[in-house]
Amino acid sequence: MAALLLAPWLTASATQSPSRRATPEPPAELSALASKARLDGAIAAWCRGELRAGRTNGFAVAVSAPAGGGRYVVLEEDGTIAELGAYKGQPEVSCYTRAEARRLNETIRQSQTIHGEVKPRWDTAIVCGFVEETSAVCWQHSPDGRVFVKVGGWVT
Repeated sequence: MAALLLAPWLTASATQSPSRRATPEPPAELSALASKARLDGAIAAWCRGELRAGRTNGFAVAVSAPAGGGRYVVLEEDGTIAELGAYKGQPEVSCYTRAEARRLNETIRQSQTIHGEVKPRWDTAIVCGFVEETSAVCWQHSPDGRVFVKVGGWVT
């Protein structure tokens, strides 16, 4: 999908399951967290990062719905779930460091066909997911509000 084409230098930290590749099995740690959190639905895609300050074992997960589409959530090591947003079609989720998100924003800014921006506000990872085939949204944890907030997105 567009995220990998948009920022090829990010492939190592990009989504774990683009629609054109087989979905790797979630690591045992993620499967255990999903069970602990009683996650309802199958894990369709995932990425890992420091999604909250000082917590390095967080996962952003695309959870598929039986009728199609699904939702993006964050799973924390204590088993809590934070909802990010819904998606239609095939999920693609990526976790970026603040520096990677800034480079991604520069790539978007220079593009003549991709419109949007990604503006990280804190030092934690940014989660970006395609909510529709050509539209991505990015979220970051706000330490002040203790919730995940939108910090950008793009349309291809």
